[in-house]
Amino acid sequence: MSHLVLVFVAAPAVLILGLVLLRQPMRIALPVYAALIPFGSGLSVGATRYGSLSSLVGLWLGVGLVLQLTSARRAAVRLSPTVPVWLLLLGVAGATASWSIAPQTTISGFFILASLVLIYVLISLTPVDAVVLRRTENGLLAGGLVATCYGVTQLLFLGGFPSDVPGVGPAPDGRFGNDLLGPDNEAVALLLPLVISLSRCVTDPSRVKRVLYGLLSVLLLGGILMTGSRGGILAVVVSGFALVLAIPREARLKMLAYGVIGLAVAALVWVYHPVGIAVRTTETTTSSSGRTDIWQVGLAACPRYCAFGSGWETFPDVYAATQASVPGAKVLVGKGGSYQPHNVWLLIAIELGLPGLILLASGLLLTFSEALHLPI
Repeated sequence: MSHLVLVFVAAPAVLILGLVLLRQPMRIALPVYAALIPFGSGLSVGATRYGSLSSLVGLWLGVGLVLQLTSARRAAVRLSPTVPVWLLLLGVAGATASWSIAPQTTISGFFILASLVLIYVLISLTPVDAVVLRRTENGLLAGGLVATCYGVTQLLFLGGFPSDVPGVGPAPDGRFGNDLLGPDNEAVALLLPLVISLSRCVTDPSRVKRVLYGLLSVLLLGGILMTGSRGGILAVVVSGFALVLAIPREARLKMLAYGVIGLAVAALVWVYHPVGIAVRTTETTTSSSGRTDIWQVGLAACPRYCAFGSGWETFPDVYAATQASVPGAKVLVGKGGSYQPHNVWLLIAIELGLPGLILLASGLLLTFSEALHLPI
């Protein structure tokens, strides 16, 4: 009875919010979607794979963009050359369902990939102004801030981070993000907010805002460290170098100084392990975490699958079927009973084969080329 009352009370607010998101997909729905990215299944209204709030808002965003593009006459937008490449990659992923070693898994994963690619395509076809860009950046910053504060709360007040095994609860070897996107994906989700915050802390005209963005950058960096993701930490370093090259020249010296300070603080954290953050990170770096086994098994499976692929999202099945034939390779079980390759090139090579590799390389090169010509 209480649930029914709650539904009736919340229904008008949900309806109004839905109408607002539909009417303003770029200025409202997109920033909200950006803010929800770091939470993944942590904010969910159901147990299904598509029940997360980010998925539902993403669906609403897609519907709103379709209605906007079809109902109003707008100025033509230059189509990014990356759009046909990613659509072709999506087509290859869908085609692999015909010969996939796990067709149902491939079909299920294809729908998730399709939702992301189609949102990207729809946004690419829609005019973007300074207001949309700023609001989307603010959405990313807000989501990163709240997610990191949630991680700090887990670390200090809730007994630590969740275990890698679902349902176990906090564990000494737990990592931030286990109950959200997963530690590695969580680090990636916090990376763009960190870059935006770092950029603003040296370019914003207001001194007070520069200080606030600097503090936010420190917090977001701490969030990435809490994930214990080595790839995430490496990505921070690479992104920092890229940011130094991208920002205006007059701000580069200041950014380099902040980088030196950040490295010094990171070194102190690494040595003294405050609240156990660096302990978790160094514990994950004392072994290959199964990556050596993954590459050995992946290379052993390549002659069979690297031509046309095993099927989208079937790398765990390939690993399970091939592991016994590779001397020394361990049985690896990750979240949900499967283990992912932790490398997009290996994933594409096994699941989509040579066509997928060519399209991935083309898409990344075109994206990089376009990024070089963006206004600063």
